Amino acid sequence: MNVNWNKIRKEQFPALENSIYLKAAGGSPMSKVGYDASLKYLTELHIVGDLFWDQYFDDAELTRQLIANYINCKPHEIAFLMNTSSGMNVIAHILERGRILYPEGEFPTSILIFKKLGFKCDKYPLESDNSYPLDKISNYVKEDTKYIIHSHVQYLTGFKQNLGGLGNFCKKNKYISIINATQSFGAFPIDTTQEKIDILVASGLKWACSGYGLGILYLNDRLIPKEGLSFSSWLSVKDSFSMDNDNLNFINQTKAMDGLGGTPNFASIIALKANLLLIKEIGNGNIREGIKRIRKRIINLTQSFIEQLKETNLKIITPLDIEYRSGIITIESENAKSIFSDLSAKNIQISLRNYPKTKNKTLLRFAFNYYNNEDDIEETISILKSNQKR
Repeated sequence: MNVNWNKIRKEQFPALENSIYLKAAGGSPMSKVGYDASLKYLTELHIVGDLFWDQYFDDAELTRQLIANYINCKPHEIAFLMNTSSGMNVIAHILERGRILYPEGEFPTSILIFKKLGFKCDKYPLESDNSYPLDKISNYVKEDTKYIIHSHVQYLTGFKQNLGGLGNFCKKNKYISIINATQSFGAFPIDTTQEKIDILVASGLKWACSGYGLGILYLNDRLIPKEGLSFSSWLSVKDSFSMDNDNLNFINQTKAMDGLGGTPNFASIIALKANLLLIKEIGNGNIREGIKRIRKRIINLTQSFIEQLKETNLKIITPLDIEYRSGIITIESENAKSIFSDLSAKNIQISLRNYPKTKNKTLLRFAFNYYNNEDDIEETISILKSNQKR
């Protein structure tokens, strides 16, 4: 089945009528299906009050099932939190102290809480092409290394790690694999079983087009502490509606941490449900096939962008090997602020970034989602070329 991407763009993303939006790595526009689903929820609360609570929990369970189908895990191994940061904070408070290895360019959310809590943390360096080859990781592990933390896609360079290779490395050496999938969830295939991922965090804000307010935590059953989870509230126990504060029959599953044991953010969950159903529709009834088609779409767009960038003298810092390609293409230029200004003046939305530990913004990050098209690329390239002619 051929996907009519331009039809989806026109019907689902009115924000693109007024701008060229290449900023999915910061946050995507909300789709119409997500907006409509959230608005229906808010309208119900506004007009009739909290009469559909049971339905909202059913919506949450369907969303959980869709995510489980996508990332190949058990639905009860998924919890709904607030954002990626909340997921990492929960994990840091659950896991036993141990030494962590992480890539030096990792997004701060992935590592700061662990450092704050006293985990020993080692970083391994970027290669000259801004990649993190798996055959180099073993050079930096130590005898007491216990955890590997790694983004599936690096936020700054767009480098996409081979999760299967990383998972096999972790499994072989008995390391626990912790994946930040914020920059890939909704855009690239993830298989927690086949890729031996122990823990995964993500959000609905970026490639899943579902807005702020929802973090996704996957925690494998075997990592649930025997003494029980550290985060519990009234909905974390069996027979919770007995309202018995002596009821200590806690549910020892990841899903019991929804909203850290209370009512989760239904508006964002319902928006994500709608977007996952859209992805399933793109896959002709199969969400994993939908993700594969979205990946192909994004890779085709980035390839076209890269080929046209070669007509300029701008430096691409994103690894160009197709294995490591994501939806993010980043270029470096001392003239980045001027280029950014020219793009903004034409309502072309991208991100102006800097290297960590530096204040000078020399990086331009272009982030493509499935709603983008060739016209977006051609207009963007035209501005880049015009800027260079000055």
